[in-house]
Amino acid sequence: MLEKGKVAAGEFSIIVFTHTVGTAIISLPALLAAIAKQDAWIAAAITILSGLLIIFVYNQLISLYPSMTYVEMNEKILGKWFGKLASVLYLIYVLIIISGGYRAIGDFFTTQIMIETPIQVIIILIVLTSVIGVRLGLEVICRTALIFFPWVILLLSMLFLLLIPQLKFENIQPIFGEGIKPIISGSYHHLGIPYLQLLILLMVSPFVAEKSDIKKSFYKGTVMGGFTLSLIVLFSILVLGPEFTSRQAYPTYVLGQTISIGKFFERVEVIVAITWVFTIYFKVTISYYALTLGLAQLFELKNYQILIFPLSFLIVSLSIFLLPNVSSINYFNANTLTPYSLTICFILPLLLILVGKIRKKQSSASNTTNHPSG
Repeated sequence: MLEKGKVAAGEFSIIVFTHTVGTAIISLPALLAAIAKQDAWIAAAITILSGLLIIFVYNQLISLYPSMTYVEMNEKILGKWFGKLASVLYLIYVLIIISGGYRAIGDFFTTQIMIETPIQVIIILIVLTSVIGVRLGLEVICRTALIFFPWVILLLSMLFLLLIPQLKFENIQPIFGEGIKPIISGSYHHLGIPYLQLLILLMVSPFVAEKSDIKKSFYKGTVMGGFTLSLIVLFSILVLGPEFTSRQAYPTYVLGQTISIGKFFERVEVIVAITWVFTIYFKVTISYYALTLGLAQLFELKNYQILIFPLSFLIVSLSIFLLPNVSSINYFNANTLTPYSLTICFILPLLLILVGKIRKKQSSASNTTNHPSG
């Protein structure tokens, strides 16, 4: 096995949480508010149920082959050549998600915090920190996430508490004012950011030490992340209003800028920035790890670490040139990401489950025939 590290079930839940919150926490309110208006928070809430259905599908795959990564499952179920083709499609998807994540970090820093810094510098620095994390291995990444997790929760709790005096409940009225169709549409787009992307974590699940707790940890992390995103969307609508939220590139960051207590405790948007950087860093680093491990298994290499540094050049280049500006990123997220994710991260896994269960039944029937009882 290329990876010998082990992950605790609790650490896996935290990785699922950071992967769920990741890029979505900073930009999701604008996307949902543009579609579902004041009912964006309802769209976010009901998508948690759809997300759990997706996790149920992934857990079925884990049940079939709990000790295999997704790339290994493809070859086991579909055979060598069809399996490798499915893995190539999957790894291209992972590469695009990683590149988009680093691009999101670069755009945020160069438009909100370090305005005169070239975006290439920001992306290269963040990619290098991920390179260090991936080289140190899965155990180190997950234990570091465990250390930072309480701080993420503390900072988010502080943000919500400080925003309570500014809540305007008239901003969510009338409920269902636009009908059910915009809510369903918003929920559909929400699936692509981030629930369908959780398929990436099937490259990590085989290394969870407590096999019996993998499914529960997957559900737990997804619910925690989904609940956090729903609160972020709700507070964005309640404080900023649906129209203003939909026009902002980073509405969650704007939430932090609105906090003012006694005219001396102000501009605490750093809370949002720190929280987002923590969660998205672990998301892109785990995805980077999944990409290198998947490629090593695809090409049957003995060591995945030889791919880490060369891949960084490809990732940096794609981050800069694949989606050249914020408008193209928003267009991709609103029109392309969800159908693309549904194809790679839902339809193909369903096919794997179907073929895998048929093959297991045939194998069991064959064993019964060859070794009849009595």
